[in-house]
Order: sequence, then structure tokens, then C-alpha cells
Amino acid sequence: MNRLLNRSALSDALIKAGMNQSTLAEKLNVSREAVSKWVRGDSFPQPDKLIRIGLLVGLSFDEMVTSPPPVAVPVVTYRKKANRTTKDIHLDNARENGELLKRLVPYLPDKQLTQPPTLKDPTLEYDYTQAVASELREEMNLSNKAVIDFTDLIDKFNRLHAVIIPVLWGAKEHHGNALNIHLPDSKTTWVFLNLDSNTIDFKFWMAHELGHCLIPSSDGQFGEDFADSFAQALLFPEAKAKQLYATLNNIQGIPQIISRIKDEAKTYLISPYTIRKAVEEYARARQLPEIQLGQLPSFMGGVRNFCKGYKTISQAIYKNSPPEPSEYITSGVSQFGSPFFTAIAEFCKKEKGSEHFIHSVLGVSLADAKALSAELQK
Repeated sequence: MNRLLNRSALSDALIKAGMNQSTLAEKLNVSREAVSKWVRGDSFPQPDKLIRIGLLVGLSFDEMVTSPPPVAVPVVTYRKKANRTTKDIHLDNARENGELLKRLVPYLPDKQLTQPPTLKDPTLEYDYTQAVASELREEMNLSNKAVIDFTDLIDKFNRLHAVIIPVLWGAKEHHGNALNIHLPDSKTTWVFLNLDSNTIDFKFWMAHELGHCLIPSSDGQFGEDFADSFAQALLFPEAKAKQLYATLNNIQGIPQIISRIKDEAKTYLISPYTIRKAVEEYARARQLPEIQLGQLPSFMGGVRNFCKGYKTISQAIYKNSPPEPSEYITSGVSQFGSPFFTAIAEFCKKEKGSEHFIHSVLGVSLADAKALSAELQK
């Protein structure tokens, strides 16, 4: 295709006009998918639609149309909620967020001259993921530490130059619990973490997203499967799985076995399901007899009840629910060490339409976005 929409110019113009791809589609009376294809460069709008776009967002033909190859598309991976399907609209919305985040790259506080190391030939083999997790534990000085803390994981995110974005997506309303967006052109990774998640699940999702940071260009099912295997190996490595397998092998009765798994989960502050999977995969990899752990649906019901006994991260760190803008920003910096708030504060001071930008990126109401924008500019 010789002609493409200038996605950078269109993204800026949409923000200034208080619009996004969905509202543009409504005003043009076309599908959301049609607009997404125009922006991705998969197709090009008809002349009448191109004229309408220019009038709606205030761009001339020369400003809207470009001929060079399109900018690298953001690589998107979701840590979706159980039983929820990742649909094209979820991925399109995430890629749209990725295009917006490109505008924050110049405002990141540290101009990094090097790129953190990533895995060159990742696989899903048991020994491989165990080796990767073991190496990272050594790098994080965790070899002699039984329980990994949130601060350990946050520190590693920062060392990998990943930008954490804490969000309040609700316990049930949002499609995902975490979102990872890698921008190939700037080699930056942005990690959205839902604070309305209980402590047990949140730790696993953090470790899962850390796995994505090690293979930033891998999306799809392979990326998800690797991140899951890595998180499990990091939080409950083979040595612990081996020890627990021997213990469970000497316990009679499924209820007693599950009770022992829950005791282990309390000790390490991770889900009983993570421990079950670790034991099962250890036995499979080492060709050992399978331990009967009961039917999975029944087991997962017990896991949900187990997790209900723990606070959400937002309950643990905020005095108010929802938090005031100042509390949300301050905790984002103090709890997560995130440069996101420094970058977006500079953006708000220098760019127009910052409230619409925040509204789109964080998924908050426009009223909340205006309050956040005002607070960031103080």
C-alpha cells in the first residue's frame, strides 16, 4: 500500500479533539474494526471518509497521509481474568493505548543508553524455565530467601526499565488483571497492574508480567504460557516442589493433601493453585507417579475461598476507596517506584488535552482524569 494514515498525527489530533478510535467510528458511521484497520495500515479510508476525518479532527490531507512504512505496532499481552476471552476489541484498545504511550517516551526521566538483556531462544521446556527463574533469583539476591516480596519484584521491573502503571480496574468489571505493552521502536515496556486484586493473585500476576519483560517481542499463546511457567518457577521453584512432593506422597486422603498445600500457600503467600501446578509439573518432568489432588473445579472453588481471606492491594495501600488523586499519585511513586507519574506530570504541563490522554490510558472517567491532570500539574 502506497498511502497510509499518519497514526502519530491522527492520535494527537484525536486526543486534542477529545475523541478516540471508537468515537471516530461512530461519527463516520463505520465499524470500530474499520478504523482500527486504517490506523494499523491494513486498509485505507475512501476519499469521502478521509475528508470527514480531516474535518472532525482538524487535519489537512498532507498531515493525515504518509507514505513511509508504518511505525512498529505495539506488542500486547493480557493477563486476562479467569474464563474471560481476549477479543479483537481488547487487543485493538490496548494497541491504541500503546500508540498513546509513545507520546510519554520523551518524558521518561532517564534516557537509557543501553537495553536490558532479554532471552534469546525462550522455550516452554521445564528445565529451561526453571533455569531462567533460578538465574533471576540469583540476580535478585533471593537464593537464600524463602518468600519473594512485592518489593523484590518491583525492583526487578525497574532494573529491566519496565514502566509500572498501577490502575484501579475493579475486582470484576475489567477484562484483564494486567496488561503488558512493548513498544518496539523505543524498546520500552509498560506494565499495567490492577490494584483491585487480592494480594495472593497480585503477586503471581506481577511475576507473570516479569516473564513477559524477558521476552518483550513474544505475544500470543506462547508468550502467555511462558510467562505462566516462569512465574510458577520463580515463586515456587523445583527444589520446593520436590520437597513438597515427597511430603504429599506420605499423606493419606485428598482433603489432608489439600490442607497441606494450603499451609504451604500461606507460608509463601502464593495461590494453592500455583503450588498444585508446580508439584504436578515437577512429577511429570521427572517421570514420577502422579499424586491425586482431586478434581480441578472443586479445587479451584477452594482456591477462591482461600484468596478471599486476603485484602486487595488497593485496600492495603490506600486510606480512602477510591483514593484521592494525590494519594493515588504519591503511592504510585512510593510503592512502585514508577517513572510513569513523573513522565505524565511533565506531559500534562507541556501538552494540551492531557485529561483526555489520562482518560484513555488509565481507563478512568473524564471527571477523574481532569482531577488527576490538575494534581499532576501542581
